[in-house]
Amino acid sequence: ETTPKQPTAKPPQQPKKTATPTATNQLTELQAKMKKTLSGGRFRMINEQLYTTTSDIAVDLFLKEPETFDIYHEGFRAQVESWPSNPVDHYIKTLSALTPSKSAKSGQQKPIVIVDMGCGEAALAKSIMSLNTTDTKRFMVHSFDLASPNEFVVACDIRNVPLKDEEADVVVFSLSLMGTNFLDFIKEAWRILKTGGNLKIAEVVSRFPSVNKFIEALVALGFKLTSKNTSNKMFVFFEFVKLAKAPEVKRKEAKDDDEKPLLTPCLYRKR
Repeated sequence: ETTPKQPTAKPPQQPKKTATPTATNQLTELQAKMKKTLSGGRFRMINEQLYTTTSDIAVDLFLKEPETFDIYHEGFRAQVESWPSNPVDHYIKTLSALTPSKSAKSGQQKPIVIVDMGCGEAALAKSIMSLNTTDTKRFMVHSFDLASPNEFVVACDIRNVPLKDEEADVVVFSLSLMGTNFLDFIKEAWRILKTGGNLKIAEVVSRFPSVNKFIEALVALGFKLTSKNTSNKMFVFFEFVKLAKAPEVKRKEAKDDDEKPLLTPCLYRKR
């Protein structure tokens, strides 16, 4: 008799690997969206603090929480992307065109001393200083802000910067009159500017209840308006020159209060 063949046993089948559900991808997108929302919320909170407190409180905040600077500027960069133009680019272009004068005594070319108050990540200094060569030093740029993200920036309260009296040819405030004591920043600019030196200010249009009142305050602090550019829909550009110190009684006329603010906070809305 013939023994019937036993069926050959098949090896156990490995379960087929199925593609991970699209929920994983959706989760990644959700996480990214949540992160962006949280970052945007932190940026708006920090931004409001900077506009509604004095500069010494802001300095203390950045000392206690160093990551605050990076969070703020990440959010700020996101805002800049939606702007038709950036005031810093305007100042890079106009200041780059300046020609240094020569010393009356030595005949040597003297570099133009520029001070960027509230400089952020020092885009102005990086661009302007790159124009210097080993043979010719056209510019010297001092950059000050609440924290120092790179070698160009000195961390300090910009109402009291580490420069001598009448050391600067140009002082720039590009969207940086943020503290409630911003007039102290203007007084410091007057101190460090040479007589006849230039003060350049760019600010958001919506911050001015009265542009004329703002100008009057700076005149009281010893400046003369030389130009005002309101052609940009988002920003106003001012040019002032430093005069001799105004009498103290006149300087006291430059004041800012809650009822009649010279500048209102620039607060970003949640999108």
